[in-house]
Amino acid sequence: MKKIIYFLILIALALLIVIAYDLVDVNSQKSSTDVSTENTLAKEAKTANENKIKLKKDVYTNVPYDISQVNISRTESDGFSRVEVFDKNTGKFLEAYGEKAETVSKSDILDNLNDISKISKLTIYKERTDGSAVTRLYTVLTVYSDGSFRQIESIDKAYWEKASDGDWKLENPHASAISTTGSFPTTEIETSGTTTIKMKATLFTVGLLDSSARSVLSIPGSTYYLRKIVELGYRYSLY
Repeated sequence: MKKIIYFLILIALALLIVIAYDLVDVNSQKSSTDVSTENTLAKEAKTANENKIKLKKDVYTNVPYDISQVNISRTESDGFSRVEVFDKNTGKFLEAYGEKAETVSKSDILDNLNDISKISKLTIYKERTDGSAVTRLYTVLTVYSDGSFRQIESIDKAYWEKASDGDWKLENPHASAISTTGSFPTTEIETSGTTTIKMKATLFTVGLLDSSARSVLSIPGSTYYLRKIVELGYRYSLY
């Protein structure tokens, strides 16, 4: 009887040792994972805050990429100064930004801004490509400039537009822009928005949009529509 009791005690002690070891190992793995996650997030945050590209006239926007890993191309098109971002290794187009400055009439400006020569309307956009569908998220700003001094007086509007032809359209577009300081005048704004791309397609072209982010709706008559929810966001600063 005593031998049985001793044997059971030994088994219990062995189980306690195994459980304790497993707990230490789990905690060690959890700690390692937490540190790795923190380092990744810190790297992403650092990239988002520091990787600015210049559009025109010392105006900047943030790009969510390591600048050393991309190529930047600058062009002029339809009155816009356009910046295109490409993957340096593959040459793949990633995204594009554009800016256009226009003069304004007296009726367009705020009552407290009397010198019309110092006021301009800035239209900016960020562009993305999904298959044959190219979309842009626009923001229109009223900007005051006096020598090297500049400030954004107001946000006039934010909106989505198609930027490529084809049998597709935008559904449920939502866009908003705010001052990052919470008030005006300001020197930086942030724009964000979502919309849905609806593309008419055949069974042979359903791969035009990213399959991981789309749904295919079958319609009688062998007509198919692809829907994909897309989003964009950017910051625009004068300094």
